[in-house]
Amino acid sequence: MATSWQRTAKAKRFFSFCRWLHIYVSCTLFSLLVFFSLTGITLNHPSWTAQATSEIQSLPLPVQFAQFEGEYPLNALQAYIEQKTALASPRSIDVLVDMGEITFDYPLPAGYAFVTVLLEDQLIEIERSSQGLLGLVNDLHKGRHSGNVWSVVIDVSAGLILLFSITGLIILLQNAKHRRMGLMVVALGSITPLVVYLMAVPR
Repeated sequence: MATSWQRTAKAKRFFSFCRWLHIYVSCTLFSLLVFFSLTGITLNHPSWTAQATSEIQSLPLPVQFAQFEGEYPLNALQAYIEQKTALASPRSIDVLVDMGEITFDYPLPAGYAFVTVLLEDQLIEIERSSQGLLGLVNDLHKGRHSGNVWSVVIDVSAGLILLFSITGLIILLQNAKHRRMGLMVVALGSITPLVVYLMAVPR
């Protein structure tokens, strides 16, 4: 039975808005929910991920970076490398000018790029390592080395999933016919993972 409040015009508008929100949030989330669901499975099976493979690419080093006076133009060199390779935000930079070598270590989803600048040979060597498509999507699921923009995508997705869940529960509370059974399923779905954790997960 619906309560007197649920029959008011304000309540009807509220439930109608929740249904509208639930539908369009679910449409917005469809692809991301599929993505995070599938990658949740692949993350649980790390043996499916391919062994890392690597490839090496070479680029000529412009003469101004091989022959210089005074302080080495490291920032300009980094900008040049990142312009040519689309890499960004190195984890570390080792400057060994006396030994004729400068290295940049770029973390990437499912791998890394290691750039070695050989001053005497006027050469830039880029070694890229990758664990393939499964390694990539697994790291995107975790937000590992995926950059600030993808991190925002994860945060927004999590917020929308929370909104989707809350609006679904509100819609259930309005439905007198299925409310009791629905709430029992909600309680069962909430308690079961906790019981499994307490009984089966090493601590």
